[in-house]
Amino acid sequence: MALLILTVNKAVSQTEILKDRGSWLTFINKVKLSEKFYFLNVTQQRRVRFLKETQSYLFMPSINYKLNNSVTVGAGYLYYKYYPNGVSHSSIHKSENRFFQHISLTNTSGKFKIGHRLMFEERVIDLINTSVTPNVIESNKYVNRLRYRLRATTNLFKLKNDKHIMGRLSNEIRIRFANGITEPDFDQNNFEALLGYKLLSNSTIWAGYGRYYFRKNSAKYVSNNIMHITLSYNFDVTKKS
Repeated sequence: MALLILTVNKAVSQTEILKDRGSWLTFINKVKLSEKFYFLNVTQQRRVRFLKETQSYLFMPSINYKLNNSVTVGAGYLYYKYYPNGVSHSSIHKSENRFFQHISLTNTSGKFKIGHRLMFEERVIDLINTSVTPNVIESNKYVNRLRYRLRATTNLFKLKNDKHIMGRLSNEIRIRFANGITEPDFDQNNFEALLGYKLLSNSTIWAGYGRYYFRKNSAKYVSNNIMHITLSYNFDVTKKS
C-alpha cells in the first residue's frame, strides 16, 4: 500500500497543468441546398489572455447529407492556423490541414433535443525545427484522431415576445492515435454550458462558459477556461424569391 501511494504521488508530482483563459468567437453558416443536402461552414477565432491575443484561426467547410430526420453524414476540410501565443504556444506560426468524416444522430428525450456526433480526422500538422535560430517549418506529420460529442439543448423559459431563452450542455472527448489507428490515447476534452436566443428565424446567438482540457505531452496538460460567443446565420437556396 505504501508503495502504491508513493507511485501515485510521484505521478501526480510529475504532471504539470498549464492554466490559461481565453475566448472563442465563432460564426456558423448553414446553406440548405435541397431537402437532403446542405453546406456548413464554421469560422472561429480563438483568443488567449481573455481577449488580448490571437491563439488560432480555423476555417471548416463541409458538405452534409441527411439520411433521414435523425441521421446525417458528412465530410469536409479544416484549415487551422496556430499563433505563438498562450501557455502552450508554438515558437512560430504554423498550420494544420485536416480532412474529416462524421456521422451525427439526433433524438428527443422529454424536453431535450439530444445530439451525438462521431468524427474521424486525418491531420497534417507542420513540424517546427527548434534546433536552428530562427525556428523554421521543416516538415509535417500525419496523424489521426477520433472525436465524440454529446449535446443536449432545451428551452429554459419564455419571454414576453414569445421567444425562448435556450440552454445547451455539450461535451466532446478527442482520442489521438500514435500510428494509423493504433495506440489510442487521450487528446483533449471540451465542455460547454451556453445560453441561446433566436435573433431571427434563421439566426441564433449563443454565449457562455467552456473548459478546454488538452494533453500537450506525457507530463504537461493545458486547462483553459473559455468565454464562448457563437453566432449562426443560415440560408435556404431552395426557396423561390
